[in-house]
Amino acid sequence: STALPARAAGPDTGSGSGHGRDVGIDTVVASAHAAGLRGVLVVTPPSADQATYVVKENTRHWPERQDSVAVDPRTGTVTDHARWADHPVLAKMTRWGIDAHMGLLFGLANQIVLALLALALIGMILGGYRMWWLRRPTRAGGPAFGRPPLPGGWRRLPGRFLAPALLLTAVTGYFVPLFGLPLLVFLVVDLIVGARRGRRTARTEAAA
Repeated sequence: STALPARAAGPDTGSGSGHGRDVGIDTVVASAHAAGLRGVLVVTPPSADQATYVVKENTRHWPERQDSVAVDPRTGTVTDHARWADHPVLAKMTRWGIDAHMGLLFGLANQIVLALLALALIGMILGGYRMWWLRRPTRAGGPAFGRPPLPGGWRRLPGRFLAPALLLTAVTGYFVPLFGLPLLVFLVVDLIVGARRGRRTARTEAAA
């Protein structure tokens, strides 16, 4: 953990903590260590809205340590202990997702994967421009944009690829709603357009 300077003892001015002397940050950190906190610690002193010290673990790499304790500033005793192990699974996954996205969860390997992902996204963008360039209108007076792909293309994928892709997309969309909701709207629109196109084609063939 980081070395923290001791807070000079003096009258306690924290709201709700009563009269007495502050034990100082060194004692507070020692109490947190005795309660099992390790690694980098973040210490928040008492304030008008908080009558105790709050000491939090800030280990952002795997395995994460995010325990926190409240310490009485007058006695140095731990009055509350919030354990990372007791957090709900979804809360843990959110924390892991944020740290993985920031390249902190698995260190250098995590950062290499993110760099490769960024390069892959750049490649996809450049590939999209290349595809448009190959399909661009070449005649004067032609349409302003290249011909779009037919709807429903994803449904023509083999089942062994489509099933795991849909499962992975559903799980990702559940945990990242801002990704999942627009994708769901896109799929619904694609299904509606494809169904209408299919009915129109069927009527045309029947009339012929």
